[in-house]
Amino acid sequence: MFAFLRGTVAHKAPDHIALDVHGVGYMISVPDSVYRRLTPNQEATLLTYCHIREDTFQIFGFLKEEEKALFKTLLSINKVGPKVALAVLSALSPQDFGRAILENDVKAFTKVSGVGKAMAQRIVLEMKSKLKQETELSAIIGEPESLDAVEGDDVYEALLSLGCTPAEAKRAAAKARKDLGDDASDEELVRVALRSMARVK
Repeated sequence: MFAFLRGTVAHKAPDHIALDVHGVGYMISVPDSVYRRLTPNQEATLLTYCHIREDTFQIFGFLKEEEKALFKTLLSINKVGPKVALAVLSALSPQDFGRAILENDVKAFTKVSGVGKAMAQRIVLEMKSKLKQETELSAIIGEPESLDAVEGDDVYEALLSLGCTPAEAKRAAAKARKDLGDDASDEELVRVALRSMARVK
């Protein structure tokens, strides 16, 4: 269908915009991040995805290729429709989305409207599986960091036992060592690591 549409933003609503393309008004559903960046009466170019079914024809618009690619990938997951996929992209930037997948952060997805725990777990599992098969998706989300260097690290292990994800524990332990130096005790390092994570959250 349409690869993109270029026109003037004629109208904005919370979940869609009307784009005037040479006198023809296209109603395009957009995530919040796109909605916020568009200005009425100004020209915009939207990368589009057309969702066609027997009883519906919807156009979805994005400003970045990675947003469109993630949307299409989400639609390939069982029981994830365009409404949920759009809600996910409204709640999570591509960077936050990638972090949540790589860190198995199911909670990040349960905060999205319309996504329960079972669906959130399905999204994380299926996206992880797709990472191994789709180079484009890996480029957008990123590659998981190697954790071999921290195997057997007492500070890292302590953070894991306190509920941190492997990636969170690795980053926090490394930051604590940088702040305190290698002479600091494990207890001090864990305390500072937890404090730095609390500030980030």
